[in-house]
Amino acid sequence: MRRTTTLLGATLLALTAAPVAAQDASPAMPAETGTAMVRVLHASPDAPEVDIYLDGAAVGDPLAGLAFGDISPYVPVPAGPHAIKVCATADATVCPIDVPELTVEDGMSYTIAATNALASIEPQVLVDTVTGDPANALVRVVHFSADAPEVDVLTQDGATTVVSALAYPNATEYLALPPASYDLKVCATADTTVCPIDPPALDLAAGTVSSVFAIGSLEGGTISAIVASDAAAPTSSPAASADPM
Repeated sequence: MRRTTTLLGATLLALTAAPVAAQDASPAMPAETGTAMVRVLHASPDAPEVDIYLDGAAVGDPLAGLAFGDISPYVPVPAGPHAIKVCATADATVCPIDVPELTVEDGMSYTIAATNALASIEPQVLVDTVTGDPANALVRVVHFSADAPEVDVLTQDGATTVVSALAYPNATEYLALPPASYDLKVCATADTTVCPIDPPALDLAAGTVSSVFAIGSLEGGTISAIVASDAAAPTSSPAASADPM
């Protein structure tokens, strides 16, 4: 199974490569127009509840008060470069994640995740697919448990390996699976008898697009899987609800 690293190391390089304005008398290029869709996943197991700040202002609901394991709905964001901060809900001066510039593109959808323990917290950025396949279910598996080893995703009987050797913080490509109910387990690649995640059966319908995130801490006993639809309907536009930081 070919793995794709679509996270901070590779994706941010592509997303944040904003051109530097030339120092001449030529007219300024018009700002990028359009809308991107962005959602946020809180996957840092020991971090407090957080609020998201966009260009220095708190976005507010639904990007406020996110606790570990929460994934927000998508919200529309103007296309172009933005500064993003993730700050503690209880103290807006404590912002363990600060991305000075992240460029989002018109018509694209993104998942921004806070991962790893609070002392080593780091942002990850995924580019999401929201258009389904009428004949299949599209499913992506994402390894966001920083202290867990490489994992395989297997059927419960162990007869079929759906994903192999997936390491933190990587994601698979979207897998096209025939519509059905899938009873899977997530096991260590080095020893497939060690299976720290045993999620409920996934009922996958044709045309759906989903991501399965492995989050939490193996050592801390909080490792688990959450499933999110990547084709969610847009919500209302985010409103600045606080003074710029």
